Amino acid sequence: MTEQTTNNALLLAMPDSPINIEPPEELYRLLSERIARYTMGDSASVPADTARQIMESILYCLDLHQRFPSSDAPDASSIAMRWEAGVREVRRAAKRAKLLLLQAQHTPPPLTNIAYCDTMGALPSFFAAYDADFFAHEIPCSFDYPLCHPVSEALLGAEYMQDYLRRLLAESSFLRAFSAEALLPLYQSYYLDYADLLVNLYLPAAEMAVLCALTGEDVRALSLSAAGIARTGAMLAQVEESQARERMQNAVVCALKDCGLSGDFLHDYLGQTAQDLLVRLRAASLAVETGRQ
Repeated sequence: MTEQTTNNALLLAMPDSPINIEPPEELYRLLSERIARYTMGDSASVPADTARQIMESILYCLDLHQRFPSSDAPDASSIAMRWEAGVREVRRAAKRAKLLLLQAQHTPPPLTNIAYCDTMGALPSFFAAYDADFFAHEIPCSFDYPLCHPVSEALLGAEYMQDYLRRLLAESSFLRAFSAEALLPLYQSYYLDYADLLVNLYLPAAEMAVLCALTGEDVRALSLSAAGIARTGAMLAQVEESQARERMQNAVVCALKDCGLSGDFLHDYLGQTAQDLLVRLRAASLAVETGRQ
């Protein structure tokens, strides 16, 4: 494929990308340089899909630099300098992610399942395969274990890995506040076969901890009867939504305090879980009331 054909194909393929805010001639000059480096000078052309991937990597690094400006490459700098600054930011993100992985490897939750173990086993492959120079936007790794609150699809490359591990660590940190003896019966009632299913381990504990805090029960015991949960849902359905939200947020603060945990990210993460739970509890309670009428 010739360079001109590659250029035209990319113009048609990415009409809504940041290509529109960069001078096309400078962008394609950089693309040509990167293709030459990719082929180690053996060729000025590559398959269309490879060219597209290299272009997407360039655009991703330029966008990253725009979101995280650096003093050594101001906005007036050449596109090559800004791309290089973006690559440096990508490398920093990858280093931070690697440190988070090491922390995650040393701080697993009291109980795990196959999906968690498989994912932890697969994550190191990301750092072995990640190519910040040519494919910075790619995520060369599989994530079998589902998070309670998934990473935004807007994040790519090392940014995605960094945020995935940050969320995984938040979940593990919360779970480590409980004993395996408290978690096991909860998982068995929530999932039946938690060890083999593709399920999240944080969600049952987080919801039960908030419910216990809301009703004044022992948070670390993670135990509340079905009748108690139903009464709590009815209570939350009987008050204004703003008041219900406030009660849930107070329960979040109480649950974290009882677990000896702190930090804005942990608070926000559990807070989002609590608000999702509130929606379900109010809806279920209102459905019951409607059925009785």
